[in-house]
Amino acid sequence: MLFKVEPNFSEKVANDFLPVELERQTVDYVDSSKRFYQVSRDFSRQYAHIYSARLNEYRNVIIPIVRKKWSSHYKILKLCELREKNEKCIVIGTIFKLQELKPSILRELSEQLEIIPQPARTHFVHDNDSLVLEDELQRIKLIGDSIDVHQVVTGVVCAVLGSEDEDGVFTIEDVCWAGCNIQKPLPKLSNDRYIVLLSGLNMATKKADNLFSLHLLLEWLSGISGTSQYQEELSKIVRVIIAGGVFASHSDENILSESDVIASAEAADAFAAAVSSVAPLDLMPGCKDPSGIMLPQKPFHYCLFPKAIEYKSFHRVSNPYECDIAGFTCLGTSGEPIKDIMRYSNVNNALDAMRSTLKWRHMAPTCPDTVPCTPCVDTDPFIIQNCPAIYFSGNCEEFATDVYKGDEGQYVRLVCLPDFSVSKTMAVVNLQNLECYSMKFS
Repeated sequence: MLFKVEPNFSEKVANDFLPVELERQTVDYVDSSKRFYQVSRDFSRQYAHIYSARLNEYRNVIIPIVRKKWSSHYKILKLCELREKNEKCIVIGTIFKLQELKPSILRELSEQLEIIPQPARTHFVHDNDSLVLEDELQRIKLIGDSIDVHQVVTGVVCAVLGSEDEDGVFTIEDVCWAGCNIQKPLPKLSNDRYIVLLSGLNMATKKADNLFSLHLLLEWLSGISGTSQYQEELSKIVRVIIAGGVFASHSDENILSESDVIASAEAADAFAAAVSSVAPLDLMPGCKDPSGIMLPQKPFHYCLFPKAIEYKSFHRVSNPYECDIAGFTCLGTSGEPIKDIMRYSNVNNALDAMRSTLKWRHMAPTCPDTVPCTPCVDTDPFIIQNCPAIYFSGNCEEFATDVYKGDEGQYVRLVCLPDFSVSKTMAVVNLQNLECYSMKFS
């Protein structure tokens, strides 16, 4: 029998939700997000440091790849070392994209009294966009067909093969990306083991259909409905990951106020406690959740979840988030970097944007240019250090999944998680074969 949708969701869950006892299967788990938790929060520093750290780390990574691709015939030079015109060489640097439509607070302030207000843009690509390459000291304009200006974004590090002409412009003949890192061997499991992925609960919205879908989800996770065989399958769920949008999702146009958080905190806590009572739960914040807007976002404050923190299976984690589940590296974000890539390029779907981040070996290249992040000094935490087996992005327009296959045999399951409050849809990944499918609760 399904629960009735009550006005007070938290009381309903806390008082009436009695999960069926399932012998839940367990697997080894390690939280690998240390670099996100310990990132520097020194706001007296400039953002140039993160670009410098990014370029230094990529230079060590990309030089062996360059030598393998183009041999040792060409010199690897810094921009300040370019002396001979039309001499073919290799330069490693960070791409900066010059975009006419890119928002600028200085332009807005200088023109606000002279122009008619225009509709807010959500896509900032223009035919006249161009690229420059930067290193520690200089920058140079890039031309050539080897890089499609509309398929890259600011912040990507690459190596370019070409020459500088008489006008001081670098003509590209070929380009080399860092590429996806070598993947550790994937474990062989003898039985099915499932990870449940969802995003965008939007608990601040008190819509009846949203609460009803959350009840259905809880019943499914706890095995209340269905046959004993069905409950046996549910016992193979080894982890639930909620990728942001817990209080308010990306699709919610309203600004979350303090009163909204307070009003929905009890329901969010009750839901998290109910899930944690039947399966391990990792809870990530999103850009509209009460956890600070700058990436990497720290975990939710424990005071928001007084009931859920009583369960050892409840984990407040960062955004981005990386973990090891049964030997499978799982990496993902709440969706902000992927959405931003789509805003500033012609990469028109989230799966393609995720493939690009693996090719660039960077999950958030537009930080800190157009995605707010903390001014990291010594390291760039968004570099993809380990090739994941499961790579997910929350708060996407719709559910989508595919497999990314790298040049060195990498096999990555890509998963786009839709806004649950809108789509009522979540994803299930089987660790035994990395197959993925969606389930709808409506």
